[in-house]
Amino acid sequence: MFSKLSAQEIKDHITLFQSNPKLSLFANGAKFEVEGRLPNHPCDFYSLEINGVTYFYVFRHNKIPDECRPILMIGSDQMARNNDVVIGLKHLKLVEPNLRNITMLIATSDLSMQVRKFFISNFDREDYNNPCYHFFIPNSASLPSVETLPPGFSIGSTRLSDAETVNSTWKFGSPASILQMKDKLQRLPTVCIFHEDKPISFEMIGLHGQLNHQYTFPEYRNKGFGGIVEKTIISKCFEYLLN
Repeated sequence: MFSKLSAQEIKDHITLFQSNPKLSLFANGAKFEVEGRLPNHPCDFYSLEINGVTYFYVFRHNKIPDECRPILMIGSDQMARNNDVVIGLKHLKLVEPNLRNITMLIATSDLSMQVRKFFISNFDREDYNNPCYHFFIPNSASLPSVETLPPGFSIGSTRLSDAETVNSTWKFGSPASILQMKDKLQRLPTVCIFHEDKPISFEMIGLHGQLNHQYTFPEYRNKGFGGIVEKTIISKCFEYLLN
C-alpha cells in the first residue's frame, strides 16, 4: 500500500529512522520537517509496504526562486526485493508533478539502479551515478576533543555575509545557488575559522542533516584547521541530535 505520511506519522517515524543507520538521513529530514526548520525546502514523506518490505520516499521541494531543483531520497527498512521500489515511483509520479525535475537522487546501491532506470525510461533523463560512502555516528559516541587555535584565529558560525565566499568555493555552486546557500547558513548548523575576521576554513550541514562542503583555502591547509572544523561541527550535530 502506497500512502503519504501525515505530520504526526512523520514525527512517529523518527525513532524508527534513528534506529537504522541506512535511514539516518530520513531521521534528520523528518526532524527538520516536524520543527519547520526549512520552510523553503519542505518535504513530503511517502511509504510503500509490499512483500514484507517498507520503502520510504522523501520528496524535498524548493521554494526559493533559483535554479536549484527538488531532491528525491529513497530508502527501505530491509534489503530491496525485485523491482518493488519502482511501484512506489509510479505512484509518486502521479502526485508529484515535478518528479521529473529532481536535481539529486539519494538512495542505497540496491535501490538506485532500478530508480535510475525508471528515470531514464519515464523522463528521458541522462544516467549519472556518483557513488558515495555514508558514515553514521551513533548518539552514544563520545564527543571529539577539539584542538586550540593559534593566536590570531577564532572559531564560530559562518556569517550570512560570508555566503558569497562559501558559495564560490563549492563544487556545485553557481550564481543561482547563492539564495539556497544563504538559507542554509541561516537555518542549519555551521562552523567557520576566521583569521583577522576573514573566513579561511568552514563546513556546513546539508538539507538532509549531512556534513557538507568542508573547505580550507590553500594557503591555510596542512595546519589542522579542517580537522578542527570537522570536530566542532560534529559536536554541534550531537547537540542538535543529528545523525
